[in-house]
Amino acid sequence: MENTALKRPFLLRGLFHVSGCLIPVIYLLTDKGTALLVTASAVVLAAFLETLRIKGRIGMAFVGPLLKEKEKKGPSGCLFYLVSCLITILLFDERIASASIFVLAISDPLSAIIGSKWGRRSLYGKSAEGTGAFFLSSLLVLACFSFKGPGLILAACAATAAELFSSRFIDDNLTIPIITALSLTGLAR
Repeated sequence: MENTALKRPFLLRGLFHVSGCLIPVIYLLTDKGTALLVTASAVVLAAFLETLRIKGRIGMAFVGPLLKEKEKKGPSGCLFYLVSCLITILLFDERIASASIFVLAISDPLSAIIGSKWGRRSLYGKSAEGTGAFFLSSLLVLACFSFKGPGLILAACAATAAELFSSRFIDDNLTIPIITALSLTGLAR
């Protein structure tokens, strides 16, 4: 019998990750200035709370089960996610920034869920099944923003590579949207 207590934080982390869709939705419904203001405010608040959490000044019991081991004594992926959203919105146009942030918010948790549930083959420390889920879902997300042809496929490949390799060097919450946006700018106009 499977241990559901161990799976619950993992599922909650995935759902929390998907809640990141809120930032690109705000951007799509308002304007760049509003999206930057909301995202910058979220970065400042998250940085403040993370600093207090890491220093042990505040307890955030509801967050504890969602943290990866490396995040318990350092910044969580949430802060990196918000910083990457801010950079992506600041540097790229609405369509590219929104699509890139949606790739992170949808494809990253989906790949983790698929990989943990059905992953059998290892690929650079991750599962081939999770990586495949990331690639296919990023293709779908980018296609929803009317990116087409070889540029669409190459941008999805770049996003997948960012997810597959960046966690060894830097948090993928930071790299996925930025690399996706750079590849869309260069390949999929």
